[in-house]
Amino acid sequence: MLSAKNRIIKTSRRDFRVNKLLFIITNLVLFMNFIMQMSMRKFITYYSESATNHYEGSDLAYVGNAAIAICGIFTVFILFHELYSKPHADLVYSLPSSSKERFFSKLLTLLKLHILPVIFWNIIQFIAIFLTTDITLYMVARYSAVLMFTELATSLFVILAVLLCMICCGRLAEMIYTAVIITVCEAALPACIYYSTISPFTVQYPYDIENFVTYCPAWSAFPAHLMEFGYSTKVLFLLVGSTLFSALLITLLYFLYKKRDGKDTGKPFVFSAYREIILILAVVTVTTYVLSDTSNLILLPALLLGYLLARILSSDRKLTIVRFVKWVGIFAVYMVVIFGVNILAYLCNGFTGKISGSRLSDANFVYATNSTIDGARFDYLSNILSKDEALQIIDIYNKALDTRKKSFADYIDHFKPHEVSPYSINVTIDVYTSKDDHTSLDFIAFSFDVTNAEVDKVTERLKSLSFVEPEQTSYAH
Repeated sequence: MLSAKNRIIKTSRRDFRVNKLLFIITNLVLFMNFIMQMSMRKFITYYSESATNHYEGSDLAYVGNAAIAICGIFTVFILFHELYSKPHADLVYSLPSSSKERFFSKLLTLLKLHILPVIFWNIIQFIAIFLTTDITLYMVARYSAVLMFTELATSLFVILAVLLCMICCGRLAEMIYTAVIITVCEAALPACIYYSTISPFTVQYPYDIENFVTYCPAWSAFPAHLMEFGYSTKVLFLLVGSTLFSALLITLLYFLYKKRDGKDTGKPFVFSAYREIILILAVVTVTTYVLSDTSNLILLPALLLGYLLARILSSDRKLTIVRFVKWVGIFAVYMVVIFGVNILAYLCNGFTGKISGSRLSDANFVYATNSTIDGARFDYLSNILSKDEALQIIDIYNKALDTRKKSFADYIDHFKPHEVSPYSINVTIDVYTSKDDHTSLDFIAFSFDVTNAEVDKVTERLKSLSFVEPEQTSYAH
């Protein structure tokens, strides 16, 4: 009698033979991608670790990655067809094989049909580029590695999203639209949260958060976006991490897969919690997108309509007035929570708080600009300041920040289009390693609006500091 391992291998061989047309189509797509990428190999004639290297073939990378990912989607749908086809479900679940054998034999087949061809063609591309250019082996290897892991990260994330939806849904329609929701929302949500909750209210420039949002596409269906940043070590590590993380999550989907049986095929949702998660994800993403750009306010009624349709079409019980009102009430609760968090972000200055002196060193360079409504402008350009001196400047501006009055009208005003305020105060601080070594350790920037009178007070307090020399300041009108 064969062991479970041997049965998995045997089943995978059979499935591979049955689906060899998918293997041929995938390799044809990869061959076309290979031809396109080879036409862009001139890009790697220059590389500097400290510089951003623009990838001239980024548009082609989008097209190639999309085509390869679509092949992966079709492969998953064909291999796991019992999850949405009732006749196939009755047949598969009647066979004397465990859920573990079924799941991992299909993953092994997926590896042969899709993942290994992607790796194979990237190795061929690496060899071809190395043989047809004068580029060093190190640079070609880095370039080829970024291309390969971009394709792998894209395919594995899409496979993860599609397979999760197939396991948690029992009908093809729900599988498709929930997969689209997951793919779109996962890519858009970090930016939507940043531009709706942090950016409008913060007085500091949140470089760390913005960098996080910028590199979030590494784990999404759109890692090719990172190709615009060249092929640095940071991009490569992010793509490798994304690939491994998606592969791990795909493997862990087994624990959901084994909870299904043939009776679940045909149901809208196998797990009711999954439906709630999808709805919350869609509501949060669309609402924060609207908050980040209120010109799209029309999307909120459309969101409510889509939410109710999803509820109605996926419900296995008769629609009643009570149930309909309950669904509207749940939607209202979601809205209250989202707007509540947004108002809290306003009250807490985008959750970034005041300027902290912990980021300073013993060598800091400060540039301050204060502007009033009558067009007067005060500038201060410092010498190298100690930590205590820089803290005195920060204290002046933090006290000015405390004078701002919070109100609902001011909160609403943040969402209205308006020009830059004529009365504002701005400070940037370059934090250096030491007085002799001007290597930048950190860069602090903060800016906010206050009353015209407060701008004048800040200017006078700044001028009164003992280390501020008259020749370091200037006025303009």
